[in-house]
Amino acid sequence: MTHRHQARAALLTALLLITSLPILPAAAEAEGACCEMDEFNLFLTGEAENGGLTPFEADLEEEFETFVTPSVQGLVEIGTWSVVWGLQGNYPDATWEFRIPFEVEAAAGIQINATIGVHIGGTYFEGDAGAGLFLTSNGEVVIPINVEAGEILESDTVEISFSVRSLSFSSPGDDAGIRFIWGSTDYPAKISMKFPLVEIDMKEASVKGRLVFFPIVLKSGFADRMWSASTGGMSVANTAISDRPIATPVNDGVEVTFVWEIPESTDSGNFRTDFHLIPQTSLRIEAYRTHDITAGEDGGGSGGWYPAAEPLRSGGSALNVDIDASFDGDSVERVVIIEIDGAMSQWIRWGLDNIGNDSLSSNSWWRNLRTYADSIPSSDFHNGRVDDSELLALQGHLIGSASDMKSFLANGLSIDAEALFGVNPIDLGPMDINIDLGHTRAFSSEAIKLTFDTSNSVAEGQRQQLIESFVRKTQDDYYNDVSLHVEIRSSALQGLGGVAAEDIDVKHRRWILMEMITVDESDLDPDKSFRVEFVPTGGALYSPLVSAMVSVFMLCIALGLGLFLTRKRAKVPAMLTVVVLGGLSLALYVLGLDMPFVLGVVASSMLLVFPVALVSPRSDSKKLPRSRHGGARVDCPKCGESIRVDSDVRPLRLPCEGCDSILRLE
Repeated sequence: MTHRHQARAALLTALLLITSLPILPAAAEAEGACCEMDEFNLFLTGEAENGGLTPFEADLEEEFETFVTPSVQGLVEIGTWSVVWGLQGNYPDATWEFRIPFEVEAAAGIQINATIGVHIGGTYFEGDAGAGLFLTSNGEVVIPINVEAGEILESDTVEISFSVRSLSFSSPGDDAGIRFIWGSTDYPAKISMKFPLVEIDMKEASVKGRLVFFPIVLKSGFADRMWSASTGGMSVANTAISDRPIATPVNDGVEVTFVWEIPESTDSGNFRTDFHLIPQTSLRIEAYRTHDITAGEDGGGSGGWYPAAEPLRSGGSALNVDIDASFDGDSVERVVIIEIDGAMSQWIRWGLDNIGNDSLSSNSWWRNLRTYADSIPSSDFHNGRVDDSELLALQGHLIGSASDMKSFLANGLSIDAEALFGVNPIDLGPMDINIDLGHTRAFSSEAIKLTFDTSNSVAEGQRQQLIESFVRKTQDDYYNDVSLHVEIRSSALQGLGGVAAEDIDVKHRRWILMEMITVDESDLDPDKSFRVEFVPTGGALYSPLVSAMVSVFMLCIALGLGLFLTRKRAKVPAMLTVVVLGGLSLALYVLGLDMPFVLGVVASSMLLVFPVALVSPRSDSKKLPRSRHGGARVDCPKCGESIRVDSDVRPLRLPCEGCDSILRLE
């Protein structure tokens, strides 16, 4: 075989080997990027004149509507909704579909022409529902829109406008009309589309000891809400990571870092990671990547891993508020414990370790502590853990000024301080604040406890707020799990007075030596509005001890009156009245009803004894004394002779042997 033939044979063999090799997904996994363009919904939100578009079902919170009556003629603009897309990409030829719920009122039906216009940057598409669309009762208007392939730029706006014309009502009444509704989960008006929504980039994992950090960048025009308004997670080797990830803002998106601990039985290997993101029920976005991981040596005393940028607070946190208060007549002493985990805990830990960091953004709350930078040793600054000097800096900042404490709770933790403490923080007395980081001072999502010990003065007869809605309403949902426990107690000689509660369950109990109000909510809606107030009446009469003594004394008087008034009558009705009203008074006393009302019930037992005694039947004929030998006897009124009565017949004549008189018994 010549060299020429040998070269041809070698080339042919190489080609055969190449074509026989399997196509491995390793390159795609190593790249860790996605996503294919799936169909999803953009939901309509906001007012009709300047509404918004969102891919997140979590934003469907408020209902909006436009009502059209027969008096409106010509073209009627129902609404316009838009969003700056913020992500560059191409979109394919597709048929989009617009849906909006409607309700026909006071008419058999309505015939309309409906049109939807779609602006994608400078490109315009239009669709209509067909001529003479007849609508009855309620349902959805469905309009297809043929969209040609094109490109959208980051600065382009997606805008849709919905209009109707040529309205013709069938058998209209006085209040006839058609109502178009959107913005809530019950009325989810939307447009279905194929469009670039998010780019997912799964970065190379970093290893610290046996901890592995998997950073994932979500790039979209919705910034960090692509993560905070969605649900998502990651699994390693088909095992889900249960710890909350660390979310930090990046250019045009958000970086979500999952932390995974390598099992003790494994030191290294190739691990497949699967990530999923669910912005809406009908859309699940997935990406995967294989990482070559080798467990490293522990990092020593650095305390852990910290992100370079300030973490987001909207990654999901549990908030537990426990308030223990006591009332002595002049003031209310409170111990308020705020326990926070998850993303908010990460934010606090990161901020404490970055006190004095000049690279903080201008809107970062931690810039308020720049003046404390000189009090922190250089060895404690940005060392990956929270040090005592940093804790003292925050405590000093919060204790030193009521307005600073209010700012930390409101702008940092999204908690209304006045709602939590019952008064404006400026009106609080001396305050002691303690911060407990739990078992670790490293960067983690472990719970942090903040304890506030303070008091405020109380004026007699003035309505006092115990607690009200304390989670501030913001665009981002910081807390997905809120629990509340409140307990206030009074002494034996001081009552809490009347209690008013709005939209929350309250337990009010009154015992002889104290009075107590308790609020216990294990699953509190962060958006729920509620309020609990009490009105201390002052004075000893309405205190638990004195009011109990007065009640018992009045019941004893009622009992004595009943016995006195029924000397010659049946005692059961009067005694039963006193016992029933006494039991009712006891129940009302324990259940915490207003003391004037309780004392009124007790007083009524005294008053009711009189009419009950008057209407009680008289006893049977006069009771005659019985002799020691049995039988009844009666004394002769003339001579005093004791005469035995052996018969129950009345009237009865008895002879007296002492004076020969005849006695007549009735």
